[in-house]
Amino acid sequence: MEENFNPVAQTRANYYTPSSPVQFVCVELLKGDVSGEHAVCLTFKNISRVTLTALEIHFKCKGVDGVILCEDKFEYRDLQVKPGELFGQDDAVFITAKAITSVDVTLCNVYNGKRVVHLDGIKRVRLPAPRRLAPELQKALEARMNRTGLKYQPQVFENGWYCACGAFHPTEEDTVYCSECGCDRILLQNALNTLLQPAAPADEMEMPLNAPAAPAAPAAVEEPTRIVGAAPAAPAAPVEEPTRVVGAPVYEPKADPIQPVSEPTRVLDASARAPLSGAAAADEGTRVIPARRPAPVRQPAPVEEDEEYEDNRDSVAEALIRWVPPITAILCAAIALCGFVYYQFVL
Repeated sequence: MEENFNPVAQTRANYYTPSSPVQFVCVELLKGDVSGEHAVCLTFKNISRVTLTALEIHFKCKGVDGVILCEDKFEYRDLQVKPGELFGQDDAVFITAKAITSVDVTLCNVYNGKRVVHLDGIKRVRLPAPRRLAPELQKALEARMNRTGLKYQPQVFENGWYCACGAFHPTEEDTVYCSECGCDRILLQNALNTLLQPAAPADEMEMPLNAPAAPAAPAAVEEPTRIVGAAPAAPAAPVEEPTRVVGAPVYEPKADPIQPVSEPTRVLDASARAPLSGAAAADEGTRVIPARRPAPVRQPAPVEEDEEYEDNRDSVAEALIRWVPPITAILCAAIALCGFVYYQFVL
């Protein structure tokens, strides 16, 4: 006689196995409607890019007092699990009449046809607990995303990210879409950021017509972080300066001291043109003639003034010129006299 088992409790896994193509998702406790026995069902997800055909696990179930009720291995055979699909939730790994408080699962081997990946030697990583949203914020987020069960705050970690439904997606899965609730992580984070922004007060929203409008600073919208492969950090892009409207630059020509500065053209009437030439006086009307250019005036070169200072070396040189010749003559005469006396009387 078949018996129906109804779900009693469900708990998500608080750890995961790095570099594994299979992710342990949750453990579900069912209760039979006739016998009252408890059945333990485990749910897994294929986070690889290939189809999985088999999985071997090791589980351990504990009771209320911490005593191990069952410790055994279980094999999932004849599977055809495609990437992103869940499996195992319909197979009971253990049935008991006693209450179960915790289940520990270790991934051993996973198969893709004849290929096998050994996972029992990989150390598991414990996940941080998800943060629960406030009831009001939860209702607002569910209404904005048009989904239910969004109880937690989306979080991004080094080894993966949490969805608002509580599902953890490791980096090996390489996706921004939740396979359980269907939410887009980017849209989910943007919706939550919008809800967390404080609303402007009513008195600030009403502005009098006669008051000048002050330029409002753009609000900094936090862009959610995307999970991408390791890449060299790009330098920060320079802030683009707004276009400024300026007038044409005015250049003032500098007067050349050598070249003559031309005077503007002068307009002379008939009376002023009469002394210039007889033929010009006969013409009627006003003519425009160029003004006489004055002779170029060259500016004198600047004369560098020597600094006036008193040099004491002039008096010394004058004394040397005066006394050196007679002193030299006297010394020469004395040397000659000494030589003469030496050769006459000594030798």
